[in-house]
Amino acid sequence: MRGRGIVLVVLGAVAAVAVLCSLGSARMAALNLRSAYPVTAVEEGQRAGTVVVGTRGRYGPVDWILDDAATVTVPEPGDGRAPGGPRTQGCFGDTCYRVPGGALRVEGSTDGGRSWSTVWEVSGREYDRLVGIYPDLDDPAVDLASTSLVVHAVGGGHIVFVANGRDGLLERDVSGAWRRIGSPDSGEGCCWLSPAPRLRGEPGPFDPAPYVAGIVALVVLAAGGVTAARRRRWAALAEVGVLAVLVGWLAFLGATMPDVGMFPGILYGAPVVVAAGVGGVLLAAWIARRRVGPRQPG
Repeated sequence: MRGRGIVLVVLGAVAAVAVLCSLGSARMAALNLRSAYPVTAVEEGQRAGTVVVGTRGRYGPVDWILDDAATVTVPEPGDGRAPGGPRTQGCFGDTCYRVPGGALRVEGSTDGGRSWSTVWEVSGREYDRLVGIYPDLDDPAVDLASTSLVVHAVGGGHIVFVANGRDGLLERDVSGAWRRIGSPDSGEGCCWLSPAPRLRGEPGPFDPAPYVAGIVALVVLAAGGVTAARRRRWAALAEVGVLAVLVGWLAFLGATMPDVGMFPGILYGAPVVVAAGVGGVLLAAWIARRRVGPRQPG
């Protein structure tokens, strides 16, 4: 029983580490959201192919320059606003766009503005989810709403940038796809777009985290499970199975660590994955091979 008690303590310690990593990851994600600059307006820039992005910073208004490739920089001499101020409607030929206000919604027209329909929107449960995610929203209809837009002609068609308040920037690319690209930010380097929280069903980049977690869990299970099964030590096999689940969860957390400023999450998540894998294999082998019962006299 003493050996099994030690195993339970080890499993409890691994579970505690995983819980702490989960809480830390959630805390970092919350801090990222809290520090993100709300985008208050987008305006035509004086320099061709640029948009002036107005944000509300920690100590007052902060402007950024966004080019047609969605690359963000700080303003340089000559990077001012074009006359006219923020606009709620813009056109490329007979194709027009407008933001009605009070919601995360863009309407479009293909007949020069005579008739309109919704071309992009976040509403219902997904909108309520964003309201719950973003901190410090005084009035969602004001702080989490599309307020202004800019339409630019580019090779092959046109693009659109929309100010979405706390949700950052929205981009329509030349193919017609709409994409939430986040909020401008800077720190040890300049500059980047902090991503917006992903919506359910929203396409995103390939996520390797489930595969990383599965591979680590299987390796840990094989490291101890084969030996335990061969020796018919079913309790040890169950313990190794629990360990594999916990270590897989820990590896998943490491693979999904949020970015912090200019530093990608993988930079400090990779050591978590490696430690989980190596430590899990060693622990699984120990559990499967540990001596049970009293030592028999030789």
